[in-house]
Amino acid sequence: MDWIARRRDDRVDPRRLLSGANTVLTLLTEYSTEPGDESRSWVGRVSRYAWGRDYHHVIGRRLRKLARFLEASSPGAKAVAAVDFKPVLEREWAERAGLGWIGKHTNVITEDRGSWCLLGEIVTTLDLAPQREQKAANRCGKCADCIKACPTGAIVAPYVVDARLCISYLTIELEGPIPRELRPQIGEWIFGCDVCQDVCPWNRFAVPVSEPAFQLDTGRFSGELSDFLALDEPAFDARFRGSPIRRPGRDGFLRNVCVALGNRSDRRDVPALAKALDDASPLVRSHAAWALGRIGGETALDALRNRMPRETEESVREEIEAARTDARDETKGRP
Repeated sequence: MDWIARRRDDRVDPRRLLSGANTVLTLLTEYSTEPGDESRSWVGRVSRYAWGRDYHHVIGRRLRKLARFLEASSPGAKAVAAVDFKPVLEREWAERAGLGWIGKHTNVITEDRGSWCLLGEIVTTLDLAPQREQKAANRCGKCADCIKACPTGAIVAPYVVDARLCISYLTIELEGPIPRELRPQIGEWIFGCDVCQDVCPWNRFAVPVSEPAFQLDTGRFSGELSDFLALDEPAFDARFRGSPIRRPGRDGFLRNVCVALGNRSDRRDVPALAKALDDASPLVRSHAAWALGRIGGETALDALRNRMPRETEESVREEIEAARTDARDETKGRP
């Protein structure tokens, strides 16, 4: 995630975002819709914030409306809204504003609502008195549940996450193949990961929100997990229009689906994965091959064997060869 470091100076000084800035307003939006519902395995696992509409658009509109109100109320004042897509140190400002503290999993935790929350800011030239005079106290104590629960060990120390190991990074930000050694730990997550928040004791205080934009869009996540592999670019765009799922793109999302199918290891998924070996994207083909090797069986072996003579991409050929070895071993291990 080198892009974060590239604008370091902008992030640490809001005046570089808005000349003459005096105040950062930090706002928090809850998005917990079904506390305790750990998965929707019938379509893979999707991070809770992505069940509905893209929060960037939902919160962004609210912030821009508030920014216009501030400017209209104080002629000459300027205000700029930010929600992820501008270089602002959101968590640090939220902590200084007293909204909550940065937990050991590096998410902001609020004492009365837990960590199912999204942050937004307005940087303004208005000189407003702070609502609180000191930052929120850290109340993680000796708890290390999030560190112990992380499937890939991405929380390498309290308050330190190695993004290269984080499932959210691997399934959303990463461009290209997911490292083979990490694929089994991803489980059935196809977009993001909520494990560290699911186990956080503070989230027992979360209250479901009624905001329609954050409710589960069943139309997008209906059917079988393997059905996603049939989506071409236009179908993917249509199905996930206005959704955060579009972030990794069609090829990145189908890559994630292949990994989830491989980890689910259901031989009923073999036909769909075999068809994905002919996908136009080498990224999808390589991960489909891995999934077939993970599932194993004669049908999976036949699909891999038949694809090899027609495969021209060297990286995919390597995946197919490794998958054939895995599939043979899997087949031998079965009674």
